[in-house]
Amino acid sequence: MELDARTLDIPALEGDVCIVGAGPAGLTLAGALAARGRRVVLLESGGRTADAAAQALGDGTTSGDPYDGPGPTRHRQAGGTVAIWNTSFEAVTGAKYVPLGPIDLEAREWWPLSGWPIEPAELSRHYARAQSVCGLGPGTYRGEDWADADRPCLALAPGPLVTGVYQFGSDRAFLGTALDAIRRAATVVLCQHATMVGLELDVTRRTLRRIRAASLTGRTLSVHARHFVLASGGIENARLLLLASAAHDLPESSGWLGRCFMEHPRDVSCRLVPSDPSLFDRCGFYDLHRAPGGIVAGHLALSDAARRDQRLPAMSITLQPTPRELAWAAAERLRTRLLGPRERMRANWWVGPRTSRRYAAFTLLINLEQAPDPDNRVTLGPDRDAFGLPRADVHWRWRARDRESLARQRAVVVDELERHGLGRVLVGADDPPDPNAHHHVGTTRMHADARLGVVDPDSRVHGLANLFVTGSSVFPTGGFANPTLTIVALALRLADHLEARLASSA
Repeated sequence: MELDARTLDIPALEGDVCIVGAGPAGLTLAGALAARGRRVVLLESGGRTADAAAQALGDGTTSGDPYDGPGPTRHRQAGGTVAIWNTSFEAVTGAKYVPLGPIDLEAREWWPLSGWPIEPAELSRHYARAQSVCGLGPGTYRGEDWADADRPCLALAPGPLVTGVYQFGSDRAFLGTALDAIRRAATVVLCQHATMVGLELDVTRRTLRRIRAASLTGRTLSVHARHFVLASGGIENARLLLLASAAHDLPESSGWLGRCFMEHPRDVSCRLVPSDPSLFDRCGFYDLHRAPGGIVAGHLALSDAARRDQRLPAMSITLQPTPRELAWAAAERLRTRLLGPRERMRANWWVGPRTSRRYAAFTLLINLEQAPDPDNRVTLGPDRDAFGLPRADVHWRWRARDRESLARQRAVVVDELERHGLGRVLVGADDPPDPNAHHHVGTTRMHADARLGVVDPDSRVHGLANLFVTGSSVFPTGGFANPTLTIVALALRLADHLEARLASSA
């Protein structure tokens, strides 16, 4: 069932589970619970299509280093930010996917606040299911498993650099398949234009009784459920809990709420000038392309051994060719103006005649892991939204540890590419990387110890019996990976946990 809170005449809804947010996390969780026959109320602040008034609810402020902030980086609509994904392939809009590796979940002594309270084998099982939800191919991300004679991997000797892949998935996995299934589900109520504005605990102050929601037309709604889940993104999940804490509707927290906000900054300071122009002809695997098992693009990354030996964070390198001839360069500038500076991945640069003659160099787009830092955080700012509630302020800085890590990563890249005779690497100015990948990570971090995190290993808020958080906000660390595949895997994992709790208390 699909409802519109702006015209709703009933004062309350009830279900087994109430989920706040209908992006990939909320849709996945609702779908998995509905498949088990559970009654779900799914609240979405936006509607079926883009709505300026709803989008304005997500505005906020920033402090620290330059950063786009909450408003431009998230989208309030059924389907969430998927609706503004901007990677394209063969007229299909989507995004790139890659999982976190086992090393990303480890407690690494050289990386602060690292270590997930989830075993890699367990997360891997949920990744296998997430591949299907996201409409992806086989669950392997090793370059050699996708390469063929026409598009081979670079012949790199064993060492610090290896070839991996990104898989490309269409936005229709969520805006089509998942949303359509939710709208057809007999046990799901999708209530749009319903914004969470508060919560209420019982007398024990350990159990959530209801969530209060409102529409911009002034109508209010209460949702009663046995379990509640915040699935509203890395900034809004923290803001909703901070609002509840400020209203004294939450138990005392550990102080971690809103802290350790992370992004996946992107550095473009390095250019590879090939020693042999035929390198462009040999790098077709690193262009976004259709392979027998799906759509992929190769990338370079640090091996696990190199990360351990040299105490380095994660990173990946996307090869972006720079046109040589004036005509090609002009075409590239026009293309950038038409598609916008935020385009994440170029496609089909390898296709066409005279590949080796069209390009002069590769720009090395380095996607970075950022260290969790408690001073990078989401707080309640001075501005207020249409409901009179404080907006989020995002404080983000590129810290000394991050600068030092990037310098050492650049050194490895230069040494390895030149050691293999691929060309000369030119390193430009040591400017801060672009922080605007729009991947909001870490603000409700997961930890088994209530003194060191916001949610426990089951994604339950410490100190509360039936309030959960899902999405990238629970990540203790971020790796370099685009977070959507892990978001979906964790939502499926939470669905299993909630089903077990519901079944045991029936």
